[in-house]
Amino acid sequence: MKSRQSSDKKYSTSQPPEENLIINFRLELNKYFGLLLLALLSPYAVTHIIAGDLMTSIFPTTIVILAALNSISIIRKKKQIKAFNFFYVIVLVALVIGFFLEGSLITYWHYPFALIILFSVGQKRARIMLLLSIVILVPVAFYTTDTATAARFAATYFMVCVLGDVVVRLMDEAHQQQALLTITDPLTGALNRRSMIYQLKDAAAGCRRGLGTAALLTIDIDHFKNINDTYGHQVGDDTLKAVVGALTQRKRELDKLFRTGGEEFIMLIRNLDKKGSIAFAESLRAAVEQTDITHGQRVTVSIGVADYILDESVDDWIRRADDQMYLAKRHGRNRVSPPHITGVPAEETG
Repeated sequence: MKSRQSSDKKYSTSQPPEENLIINFRLELNKYFGLLLLALLSPYAVTHIIAGDLMTSIFPTTIVILAALNSISIIRKKKQIKAFNFFYVIVLVALVIGFFLEGSLITYWHYPFALIILFSVGQKRARIMLLLSIVILVPVAFYTTDTATAARFAATYFMVCVLGDVVVRLMDEAHQQQALLTITDPLTGALNRRSMIYQLKDAAAGCRRGLGTAALLTIDIDHFKNINDTYGHQVGDDTLKAVVGALTQRKRELDKLFRTGGEEFIMLIRNLDKKGSIAFAESLRAAVEQTDITHGQRVTVSIGVADYILDESVDDWIRRADDQMYLAKRHGRNRVSPPHITGVPAEETG
């Protein structure tokens, strides 16, 4: 059995959860999008202002100012100052007017516009925006330019939209897989310790706001070292996966299971009273005991239960659950502490 001191230390520092990689990527793209517009459109806007062509300069000037403010907000506050929908409408209107003022020369601006849409918003919204842009821009192109130029623009713009959508979808899937790997244990599939503290803090905050209850179950596989020494590490790994399978099959969808050490796990459960939490822990213990994990060799777990007490720290909450788990170990293993006794309130069960 591990020492109480080492168990405390392993939870002494917490890391924030892995941020959503897709959102961060799009936020960064919006930042550089604003800086790029500032660099590319500023000379264009200034030239027309100097020439006295205020009507032509008003849209690029507005876009430059808004994009620059947005980039500054992202750099300083990590959030956009304006919704992308606002940029979308302004740029789309500017591109339409550009067809009337510049003719076919404006078509080169439409392709980066399509890519910016794809990388800046969610895929469903991006598709709606791109479809709307096609419906508006293609007829305008045929109206303001010759048929051959408009046809080439329509075909190439549609191709950029379709291929860009495919690329972004593949990138989104890759980012989602990468994000999943950062919060799960690769051997068992349980959530890892890196994601645990955030989930526990969120649960504690919900309890303080009166949004239900929460409890921690500290789960430790009994005599796991003997399993490794007797049958080998492969059987040990299979045992860990089988125990997680038994726990996962029994837990509810809203419960979270974390692997916190070699053979140690923590389960966060919601919206059960103290007696219900202990009874649920007992059902988990029985589920593991009744599962044929090592071909006839019984595998059991000891479980400590701690309901969240208002205003206590997450570390103290974990320590109380650990203390109960060690009590279960000292009282013979393969049991829950506090014990579940049918018909006796949990407060009377030691």
